[in-house]
Amino acid sequence: MFDKLLREMKKLERGVQVPIELPLDDSGYFDRVCPREDCLSIFKVLFEDWRDKVQDEEVFCPICREAAESTEWNTEEQQEHIRQAAIRHLSKTVNQALKADARRFNARQKPGFITMKLSIRPGSLPAVIPIEAASVMEQKFECEECQCRYASVGAAFFCPSCGHNSVIADFDNTLATVRKTVDALESIKASVSNTHDQDTAADTERMLLESCTEKLITALQRVTEALFEKLPNAASFAWDTNRFQRMDDASSLWNDATGTSYTDVLNSTEYDELSKHVQRRHKIGHRQAMVDQRYIDKSGDSEYEVGERLVTKPEHIYELARIVEKLVVGLQALVP
Repeated sequence: MFDKLLREMKKLERGVQVPIELPLDDSGYFDRVCPREDCLSIFKVLFEDWRDKVQDEEVFCPICREAAESTEWNTEEQQEHIRQAAIRHLSKTVNQALKADARRFNARQKPGFITMKLSIRPGSLPAVIPIEAASVMEQKFECEECQCRYASVGAAFFCPSCGHNSVIADFDNTLATVRKTVDALESIKASVSNTHDQDTAADTERMLLESCTEKLITALQRVTEALFEKLPNAASFAWDTNRFQRMDDASSLWNDATGTSYTDVLNSTEYDELSKHVQRRHKIGHRQAMVDQRYIDKSGDSEYEVGERLVTKPEHIYELARIVEKLVVGLQALVP
């Protein structure tokens, strides 16, 4: 009696393609998330570049350079969207098959004292709620090798399509984005205050300023490492990525390789300020900006006592951006 249904079930067992459209943001970018458990960075790729340039066999995370097949980069929201679309397709297929079997069954019944009639009342199909694309990411990039366009909330270092390290080319982008973020703080606070309340607005300002500190220091670490790798004699020195997180060690390494240290590019006040922000970045990232004795000892910051919380102000970010830019420009001049 259920011939049509059984045929459809056999088709499903063999596999079936379900057409699914995943929403894009207003600029045509496609949400992606790194599948690596200790990364999980969220980024975006312009959909036409994801379709035309990114290889199905290998996609790279812009943050950690994890490589995986193109099917491994869906966000949780996209996975749920796909699941609901599959359920909807399955429900529709089953309902249509049952209706067809019911019509054939009813057509074969002969009039008589007792008749049977089969009726199918399908349940409501689950609605596929479109994913609300996140707001356009703060930074947009274009790979200098393959021209793939992608975006990230923070600094990005690798092209999703070809894996090229574009950190040097994107450093100026990071500086500009940080400065624009600080410039827009008052309007952001006003908007959040109108939507929520003043406490939420204050928390948003604090979060953005601390995020700017982390972005600038991370960008500095990555770009100084990338520049050092370009030195003709870089292979002659023993170093690792972590060395560029430590100001004195990084400065010493550059001095050994080029005869120029960070203090040759920056004056003593600038170098001390930069060193302090490197330590602030560690506390923001690992201790929720809480001051401990280690911070005081390493930074020389006498404005705080143990147990207090670091306060980041817009002027701190503007000055940090200026110092970071000055140092990178000076180091770039040493690279052939």
